[in-house]
Amino acid sequence: MDLIYLFNSLMRRKWLIIISSAMAVVIAFLLTFDQEKLYRSAAQIATGFTTSDQVKLKDENFNIYEIDVKFSNVMEALRSTKVLSMVTYNLMLHDLETPDKAFRKLSAEDKATAAYQAINTASAINILKGKYINEKLLSSFDPQERKVQELMKLYKYDLESTRKMLSVNRIQKTDFIDIQFWSEHPELSAYMVNQVCSEFMRSNESSRSQQNVQSIQTMEKLVGQKKADLDEKINNLRTMGGVDVAVESTSKLEQISIFESRMTEEQNTLNSATLSLQQVNRQLADMDRTNAQSASAVTAAGTEISKLRAQMNEANQEYINKGSNDQELYNKYLKIKAAYRDKLASLASTSAPAGTITKADVQQKQRELELQIGTSRQNIETYEQKIRTLNYGVGAAASRSATNQALQKEVSLAQSEYENIKSRYDAVMNNTIVPLDNFRQILFGQPSAEPEGSKRLIILALAGLSMFIFCCIAIIFLEYIDVSIKTPSMFLKTIELKLLGVVNKVNLKRATIDDIFDGETKKKKDANVTFREHLRKLRFEIENGKHQVYLFTSARPREGKSTIIKALAHSLSKSQKKVLIIDTNFVNNTLTREFEAKPELESFSSSSKDFGYAKVKTIITETGISNVDIIGCQGGDYTPAEVLGDVNLLNNLSALKEKYDYILMEGAALNVRSDSKELMSFADTMISVVSAKSTIKQTDKESFMFLQSLNGKFTGAVLNCVNKENIDM
Repeated sequence: MDLIYLFNSLMRRKWLIIISSAMAVVIAFLLTFDQEKLYRSAAQIATGFTTSDQVKLKDENFNIYEIDVKFSNVMEALRSTKVLSMVTYNLMLHDLETPDKAFRKLSAEDKATAAYQAINTASAINILKGKYINEKLLSSFDPQERKVQELMKLYKYDLESTRKMLSVNRIQKTDFIDIQFWSEHPELSAYMVNQVCSEFMRSNESSRSQQNVQSIQTMEKLVGQKKADLDEKINNLRTMGGVDVAVESTSKLEQISIFESRMTEEQNTLNSATLSLQQVNRQLADMDRTNAQSASAVTAAGTEISKLRAQMNEANQEYINKGSNDQELYNKYLKIKAAYRDKLASLASTSAPAGTITKADVQQKQRELELQIGTSRQNIETYEQKIRTLNYGVGAAASRSATNQALQKEVSLAQSEYENIKSRYDAVMNNTIVPLDNFRQILFGQPSAEPEGSKRLIILALAGLSMFIFCCIAIIFLEYIDVSIKTPSMFLKTIELKLLGVVNKVNLKRATIDDIFDGETKKKKDANVTFREHLRKLRFEIENGKHQVYLFTSARPREGKSTIIKALAHSLSKSQKKVLIIDTNFVNNTLTREFEAKPELESFSSSSKDFGYAKVKTIITETGISNVDIIGCQGGDYTPAEVLGDVNLLNNLSALKEKYDYILMEGAALNVRSDSKELMSFADTMISVVSAKSTIKQTDKESFMFLQSLNGKFTGAVLNCVNKENIDM
């Protein structure tokens, strides 16, 4: 929608806007005429949220969002029901106990009310004192307390009246909260803001103390439980042993490796002795004689060898019994073993001459080999037993390691839980010593010497401005939802038809068509003058055309076809043109009724042979307009095809064309009837009349599509009933 159009719409209704704004100013003036003078008092509270002058038990980060939340909580607490109730109870007690110094005194009308008559002052004072001391609220379900509440309403000490005059805000970018109160008494305003601060700090201290007591009791129980759980977990871990399982497992694996290597050595020794014993047994089978001397020597050497063998076994058994970890014992065992082997070798070399082996030597060697085999087998069994014991110990250590790890995790978890609860308990205890909040009143309210400005002029200006803006918005909204064709530009955007002319809206009740064209108008900008000028423009378009018979129609009824035909006939008569109007709108023969024409169109018939103007003249009626005649119709619910025969007047218009310069016909609306489509064969061209008050619907679009499909037989459309201010838009 064009801004110029909206501006013109506002200008057309400027007097409505001006009068409405003036009435709003007058009403605001009357409402504020007896406005009571108010005195303002202010107090300030420092919260300590953004300052660091208090003792800090731990470092704290400066969180802007958290601080804003804290300020909001404090302001809500200052406006809370509990704080304001305590303040109003205190004020009520002040006025009841000291009536001479009361801030508010009841009028005679207030004292005559049932609420005042039903209350006992002494009882009310006792109830209010009890509630104030215990910080309890009055109950609406208690009849006596209900009466006290009604009395407080009379004094305007109820919560609603108090909240209306109380303002609580944070002073931006500071640590202070500003409390202001307006009342008709300066001392009441000062008393109120100071009392609000006092009651807030009292309520905050009471709430904090109660919370601390409850928190300390709860934290003590939790700390005891967590400490008991931690001690239990530590005892379980101690029961499983404190030796490092990984070190223990490594030591056992090293011992297993040592025993396995030694068992391999003993196995090799056993294999070697077994093979040697087999050879010795074969040698004994071949020997048949003995040597006494050699036997004696062998016996002595055997005794020594037996002694060395016993020592070797004792050293080995001692090394094994002491855990097989003593290197000195092992070296001792090796030394005795080496001496034992050397003794065997020397016995073999000295028992007989070189190259001679006696039977005793062989038997001695046989016994030594048998003894060595037994010793090796015994050692191997001992090593195997030790290895099995150590392997079992490694498995048990692995199982104990998993258990210890689980217990260690439980201990760590219990330790962290205990430390968390302990830190919270310490914080609660610290809060009882050094409170986290540091509220203090830094500005005390003082009675104001002068009342506050009434701001009456601002109220009047806002009332007038608000009404002005409301009227403008309402007018713009109504124009916005109005989708009718208001201007020629909107017509061209909405309807794809040629615009032949524009006709402005006139009041035909004040001036008829004859008055518009024949009368004199002194005002050059009068709507009638504009109407006449636009009809002249339309007359010019028709006179420059090549057509003589025009059919006027419209998409919907009551678009102004009859008015346009009458006005156009007037304008053509002024240019000395002879005009014949034929009323072919059978469903609504407005032209016939207005000009009181003879309704002969349906009944007239004549063949082309005897047709002539002389015969038609009998049904022609003079309109009273110079050079303008009319042929009327009877009218009815029928179409031209149903009532007009082959010898009707419209089929023989050639004689009338010679007599008249223009023939103007009116057809019914295209949306509801087919009359105009049937009359199209009798006319040279068609002109559509569209009212600016109309809105375009689907049926209208179908009618416009029909006009576009006439292929040259459509001259254009006339936009009728346009507001004079919208014509040039």
